Amino acid sequence: MPDTIYQNPRPAGRKGEVVVTSTCGHNCGGRCAVNAHVVDDRIVKISTDPARWQPELPPLHACARGVGQIERVYHKERLQYPMRRTGPRGSGQFERISWDEALGHIAKEMRRIRDTYGNAAFVDLSRTGSTSALHTTSGLAKRFFYKFGGCTELWSNMSAEAEVFAVRMTFGAKADYKSAGREPTDYVNSKLIVMWGWSPADGTFGTGTFQYLKEAKRKGVRIVAVDPRRTRTSQALADEHVFIKPSTDAAALIAMAYVIVSEGLHDQPYCDRHVLGFDEEGLPASAPRGGSYKAYLLGESDGIPKTPEWAQERCGIPAETIRRLAIEFATTKPAALHCGYAPGRTAYGEQFHRAAYALAAITGNIGIVGGNSGVSNGATGRAGIKGLPTGSNPIDAKVATPLLADLLEKGKAGGYPADIKMLYSAGGNLFNQCPNANKMANSLDGVELIVAQDNFLTPTARHADIVLPATTFWERNDVHTPWAGAGHYAIYMKQAIRPMYECRDDRAIFAELAQRLGINDYDDKSEEQWLRDLTKDAVDDFEAFREAGVARFAAPKDAVAFADQIRDPDSHKFTTPSGKIEIYSMAMAAKPDRYGLGAMPPIPTWFDPVEPDAKYPLMLCSPKSRARTHSIHGNQPLLARVDPDDVWMNPADAGARGITDGQMVRIFNDRGATRLLAKVTPRIAQGVVSIKEGAWFGPREDGTDAAGCANVLAEDRSARCGATTYNTNLVEIIAVDRLSGCTIRAHYPSSIDASNSGSV
Repeated sequence: MPDTIYQNPRPAGRKGEVVVTSTCGHNCGGRCAVNAHVVDDRIVKISTDPARWQPELPPLHACARGVGQIERVYHKERLQYPMRRTGPRGSGQFERISWDEALGHIAKEMRRIRDTYGNAAFVDLSRTGSTSALHTTSGLAKRFFYKFGGCTELWSNMSAEAEVFAVRMTFGAKADYKSAGREPTDYVNSKLIVMWGWSPADGTFGTGTFQYLKEAKRKGVRIVAVDPRRTRTSQALADEHVFIKPSTDAAALIAMAYVIVSEGLHDQPYCDRHVLGFDEEGLPASAPRGGSYKAYLLGESDGIPKTPEWAQERCGIPAETIRRLAIEFATTKPAALHCGYAPGRTAYGEQFHRAAYALAAITGNIGIVGGNSGVSNGATGRAGIKGLPTGSNPIDAKVATPLLADLLEKGKAGGYPADIKMLYSAGGNLFNQCPNANKMANSLDGVELIVAQDNFLTPTARHADIVLPATTFWERNDVHTPWAGAGHYAIYMKQAIRPMYECRDDRAIFAELAQRLGINDYDDKSEEQWLRDLTKDAVDDFEAFREAGVARFAAPKDAVAFADQIRDPDSHKFTTPSGKIEIYSMAMAAKPDRYGLGAMPPIPTWFDPVEPDAKYPLMLCSPKSRARTHSIHGNQPLLARVDPDDVWMNPADAGARGITDGQMVRIFNDRGATRLLAKVTPRIAQGVVSIKEGAWFGPREDGTDAAGCANVLAEDRSARCGATTYNTNLVEIIAVDRLSGCTIRAHYPSSIDASNSGSV
């Protein structure tokens, strides 16, 4: 058991005030201390860790979203009691019913659907609206459905599946993307940090990460940012910003590798000892002649050298910049490449991540102090804290998450496991967060029951037949750990107030529903017994942990992932088939089309992501909002002021369309349309526009989304690895005052004719 320090991150309360520590129970990317100041069972204020910054024991300072929880918990639109739909789906028309009526109806319909259609007719839409050790909604739902006989499962990680896949193919089947990077404490040991599509000041990658980057900057570490947007992190820290087109990152990384190899700057001894597939040495006999990465880079396998000039045509970065950055990365030791998830949320996202890991490998920067694997996360995982055990799905029925709209529309006729008859969403808002929102809303006629279990009437809950009000994390106890392995601590989420209205916690809802369905072992422990059991491998004094609020664990032996494998490769092998870092993936070579979504080559390879379209010439990307956690907080007007929704446009693109800063515009393509105020700024690359993800889908009578929901524009396709492709989409933008007299043909349009631009 590691030495553990228990800390109290609370300020002293005033007279009559009780201060209770918790942490935001959402998948925000951080894990901060938020303290509820409670008077007479009401939260009157939220504060955060009062400690000052110190690298050795960093405080757990919360962002605006943490403080904004008070607006959320007392929001006038909180769900207060169970409801049954009375109007058309999506109308928001419901009537109040009792818990007995609601759960009785759900249980009766679930039995009927299972008996009539089989378990594959169920789809679990639950996600990370509530995410923690015990009350994670995705875990609770899985446990419930698996014990009921299984369901069709949406299997891919919506944020990071390209990285999840690439980590396993490159570093081994047992490698976890959450612990395949390095701890922020190691940033100061780098000579160069390249942030590629990674902005911890916008989309948090661990509490304190941005502060550790600032510390590295103060210590003289050079920082370069590569991104379609000049992000807050880039503005604050980067010595150089390199603009790039979305979906083209792999081309730039491959060209950098070309420069390094052609000029003899790669680390050949490192590659010989630790890497498979850089050159022909060690390749399996089944590999084609010239099948190495080096042969591909030099054009020996396809006749096309991957020069900076070749990449410039694809990614928009000047060839000389690519060449200079490549040489700098290869000759500056140690250098760390940190890649965010966004470049992997593209049509061939797995190629981006694998090309990044290959670049880190051939320069000898993996597993060394001050270097990095190319993964953006930390290196410690969940510090021994367990999640609720879910068991396994009794039926083999899986669909890549980005294909949800297509699954609902086509079912068996489209080659999917079943025609879907029931959708259950606990803490999920996939009608908003999955691509092609209009198609989703148009594909529900065959669904016989939709249940939504949430805090608000979200865009998903508006389509439900039964709505169940759930508690927030302030109304129950739980435990949480640092996000994506960035840190060595856990937070006890102490209940601050009694459950409000008729709300019940997610675990209690599933437990009672399970009993009604004859499942008697769903919830066989008390809340405290569960929490003790889930934390026993990390926490040596549960009472002290509960009282203090924060448990600080000893730091790991190594702050960088794979240090053991590089230091002692004979005793600590990678869990790849070869035992090495596999630029040439033997697993991918053995099974190129792993998921039925298209073949993937065993080495990082460039594919053109989209065909140019004269109707829709602008490339759309959808970054994170500092005012939301995905779609959570999307209905909070006070918090929204922190990061207002708008569409970023380069001045050249705006000028060509007669659009001025602050003007209302319409953004559209064949899938849908939305409207937003334009932010005309040189902080985004020419030919690229951005809309922050997570705004709530709100179609008007004419079918145009009125709220800036980026997913009305996103195509419901999957990358070959199962990743979402939010950042591989084309749009056009027109000023509102150009559109008078035009109309849109239908509510929830399945397509929009570009010749009929529509009205806003």
